[in-house]
Amino acid sequence: MISLRRALIALGLAGFVLGLLVLTAILTSDHTENKAAVAALDLLVGWSFIGTGLYAWDRRPSSRVGPFMKAVGLTWLLAGFMNASVPGLFIAGAMISALPIAILVHMTLTFPSGRLDDKCAKAVVIGAYVLAVLLAPVPYLFADTTVSHFCGPDCPTNPLMIWNEREVADAMFAGFNGIGAAPLVATLVLAVRRWRRATPEARRDLGPTLWAAFVTIAFFATVISLQFTGLEEEIHAVYLLAVVPLASIPYAFLGGLLRSRLVEADEIAAENARLDAELKRRYEELRASRARIVEAADAARRKLERDLHDGAQQRLVGLALSLRMARERIDSDPGEARALLDEAQAELARATEELRELARGIHPAVLTDRGLSAALAALAKRSPLRVELKDGVGERLPDSVEAAAYFVVAEALTNAARHAGTDRAEVEVARRDGHLRVAVRDEGRGGADPSGSGLRGLADRVQALDGELEISSPPGKGTRIVARIPVG
Repeated sequence: MISLRRALIALGLAGFVLGLLVLTAILTSDHTENKAAVAALDLLVGWSFIGTGLYAWDRRPSSRVGPFMKAVGLTWLLAGFMNASVPGLFIAGAMISALPIAILVHMTLTFPSGRLDDKCAKAVVIGAYVLAVLLAPVPYLFADTTVSHFCGPDCPTNPLMIWNEREVADAMFAGFNGIGAAPLVATLVLAVRRWRRATPEARRDLGPTLWAAFVTIAFFATVISLQFTGLEEEIHAVYLLAVVPLASIPYAFLGGLLRSRLVEADEIAAENARLDAELKRRYEELRASRARIVEAADAARRKLERDLHDGAQQRLVGLALSLRMARERIDSDPGEARALLDEAQAELARATEELRELARGIHPAVLTDRGLSAALAALAKRSPLRVELKDGVGERLPDSVEAAAYFVVAEALTNAARHAGTDRAEVEVARRDGHLRVAVRDEGRGGADPSGSGLRGLADRVQALDGELEISSPPGKGTRIVARIPVG
């Protein structure tokens, strides 16, 4: 930033010194009429573009508008040397006199981004530079500048003239003037089209800038058109009139640029406010979700304790009693002892199965050992529904993602079997765009309550992984549950 500031200060000093040199050249000229007015207008335009360009460059370094404005100001001052009495300065200024207008065309068609995004605009800009840099200087190779067509006998000689052919030079100047009006007219058309197609907000930003350029370019197009009439006094008057709106352009561009920055700042502030509200909402949801997760964990623990007490524990107590009775009767009544052992064996099998079911509800072993695909296949096989499984999981995923996906499918199939009134369901699991998408659908009676403990618990589990759970269950049209879980 410091180096940029120093460079801009150096450019500003260079522009100031250049303006003083141009002022000296005009005031000491032998062929310039209305020296004071010409000098004042040249300095007004040049320094206005340079000053506002440097300010815009400093405020918006990423935008090309500032450098464009600076370039217009510098080339405008350099073109002012066409008023000098020194032949070299005179012809140099005359040869680049069209360049600032070409840069102005470029700046107008790129405002405010500084980039050309339209093919027509690119063609117009290229044409303007070709005319200003390549074609405009050519007639001076054949022009005697001391004739009245230029500025009369007081005009400096042309040191670049290689062949004195006035008719050729006049034809070239006429051709350049005719062709030179084309990019100006095209710029006006494109500027109006752009303004008409813009949004109301963009119109407020573009309007003053584009219309200031519109008026200026219209004046210069008029000057070019009058070249064919030979009305020298009228041409000079229109040219001086054109300089006045030209001097207003940099301030209009600067205002539009700063306004667009204010609009961007407002948009950023609005976006920050939206993000802040979203963050607060997510925080509240997370806090509520954590509370529900803790409550669900407590409920699950109590249920586990109850299931163990009422199920496997009671069976193990009965098993111990049967074994003790069998031991007591093994000598006195071997047949009764064997019957008690058979009963104990059956009770042990039932207890083992109940413990397996409890373990499966906590975290199935197949999910840990073989992954989500195998766990879902086993889940579909055990389900009382006919499950159509479309598995697109592929490689193993993080344990937390696999567990969340498994329980989404398990809960959805359990609910469908209990409440949907249907005998089939569809399960689709696939990786898409960095997410695992889990979809379970049935064609049952619908009307599922998303606020129910089961579905609410699923939503909490998915949201804890920064995922989303969508539930659609219109009455009579089945239920569709879709979870999207980031997989990294």
